[in-house]
Amino acid sequence: MKKLLLVEDSALVLKVMRLLVSANGEFEADFAKSMQQAQELISESPEKYFAAVVDLNLPDAPKGEIVDYVLSQKIPTLVLTASYSEKKRDELFDKGIVDYVIKENRYSYDYAMRLITRLSRNHEIKVLVVDDSLVARKQCSKLLSKYQFQVVEADGAKQAIRHLVDHPDIRLVITDYNMPDIDGFELVKLIRSKYDKQDLTIIGLSGDGNASLSAKFIKNGANDFLRKPFIQEEFYCRIMHNIESLEAIDTIRDSANRDYLSGLYNRRYFYELSETEIKANQASSSTYAMAIIEIDHFKSFNNVYHSYGDVVVKTFSNAFSRFFKQHVIGRLNGSEFAILLSNTNEGDAFDSLNEFRESVKTLEISFEDTKKIITVSVGLKLSQSENLESLLKDCDNLLHRAQQAGQDIVLYE
Repeated sequence: MKKLLLVEDSALVLKVMRLLVSANGEFEADFAKSMQQAQELISESPEKYFAAVVDLNLPDAPKGEIVDYVLSQKIPTLVLTASYSEKKRDELFDKGIVDYVIKENRYSYDYAMRLITRLSRNHEIKVLVVDDSLVARKQCSKLLSKYQFQVVEADGAKQAIRHLVDHPDIRLVITDYNMPDIDGFELVKLIRSKYDKQDLTIIGLSGDGNASLSAKFIKNGANDFLRKPFIQEEFYCRIMHNIESLEAIDTIRDSANRDYLSGLYNRRYFYELSETEIKANQASSSTYAMAIIEIDHFKSFNNVYHSYGDVVVKTFSNAFSRFFKQHVIGRLNGSEFAILLSNTNEGDAFDSLNEFRESVKTLEISFEDTKKIITVSVGLKLSQSENLESLLKDCDNLLHRAQQAGQDIVLYE
């Protein structure tokens, strides 16, 4: 798990931040009450920290020496301070901090945690910067890199379109208005002809004094607009707001594709993903395998102990998703689950499913002060040409035969 470094001498602030880190659950934290303790922690392995939150004034570093030290270790740094001045703010940003937070109330620490959480996620997000000015492009890219984003640069619209094709995982485009080949408005139109706002966010930039530019950008399909020159705080607040909106849409979409109890893909979405994977395997002449897994004796027991069934499904699903995290998996109904294994062979497919079948018997499922053991039966079918419907039918027949043979077995052909 990713790790945060928090350096603070106030017992009250440390208590608040410990609670917030614990509630967050996305990362762990090491805590230090002095610069000396922080140096000892960092000296062990500075690269283990994705970010640091440091108090500007410590007993053994009263003039902000901790900020210089942590930044020298190339750790993105958020500064906590009890006082504020424009001069100090400018000095801190010139040094290269990510941001600062004034220690005023609980909301200040909530903001700090929101920012740190954002930093822990940003390294997975790719951003395209489009500007024909090398200086302006590098300035924007430098700010984005400071916030841990992956950055791709383009010197104009044509190169931007090529990058979008080569990097389909780009989630944010920041484009200038004044460019020699195609201006920012036209680039936004081109991008929107292929990418919806729910899939890709666009922020327009311009140093032009025309007051209507922001409206024109947004009417042409941009999500937001920022006038140059901008200050770092405004830039990042806009970026954070737009990325969080994009992630909120992703969460809603994902929830619609998930089974409410198990958290696995539901039947509809599992079929949808499997159809795509099967076509890809067929195009490359690869062997693929489908398997239906059923929890033995589930229905008869669940008719008597309904809450027991929920516990079993959740426990089994967690194990299923961990064991096969690289594959397409889903819940078909109450006790039936399915998996598609791409680019596999008979031996590997059988070994994986059989190993999983054995591991299921080690799961600890507690119910009414007792621990239960469950087993599963599996119907497994390999193919290079069958479609999804045919595969599922064959797997269902094999599963039925496995249950007739005594259950707790993988039957395949």
